[in-house]
Amino acid sequence: MECESLSDPQLIELIAEDTTYLKCVSLRTRDYCLNFMRRMSSSIDPEMLKDIYHDALIVLYEKARTGEFRLTCSLQTYLNSVCRNQLLNTLRDNSRTSPLAEGYSRDSGDENEQYADTITDWLHAGDIGINNERVQAILQSLEHMKGKGDCHELLLLVHYQGKSMKDVAAHFGYKNEQIARNKNYLCREQLKALTFRLLKKLKQ
Repeated sequence: MECESLSDPQLIELIAEDTTYLKCVSLRTRDYCLNFMRRMSSSIDPEMLKDIYHDALIVLYEKARTGEFRLTCSLQTYLNSVCRNQLLNTLRDNSRTSPLAEGYSRDSGDENEQYADTITDWLHAGDIGINNERVQAILQSLEHMKGKGDCHELLLLVHYQGKSMKDVAAHFGYKNEQIARNKNYLCREQLKALTFRLLKKLKQ
């Protein structure tokens, strides 16, 4: 897959037909997006930032597959903006998350931080076109993982019951919390891959 030779508009067209090209998008934008969000809230859980970035990719994919989406800025700027909107709303709605970094407000930012206030996209809880379809794909993917190792139960414990990594390690008999974190990451990546494949099938 020749990612470097593809322009941003070409990637938008390609991911609408083949979700494997989201890997190209991730290679091009992920690190900057994560660092961008860390500057907004430096003490926030890094795993939550990865989830927010994943949600931004879902938004991009759903926009792209309509066939009507046109970038008015770089792909990096667009995803930065979606991540920013998602993070601000997450911080506002979840009292357990870290606050904005000192000196950072919804209206702050510097000229080197590439985001556009005119972009208001984010993963809305009530979106029919994005969230409901995604939720169904996630639920089907979770069901597919049942009985195939620890992932099904682990993901339910962490993301639906809010268990800590310490609790997860104790539940499964892992030696320490780091092993639980690593397992959680691998299980989430597996779930993401299954979800993307199902979303692609739903389009066909």
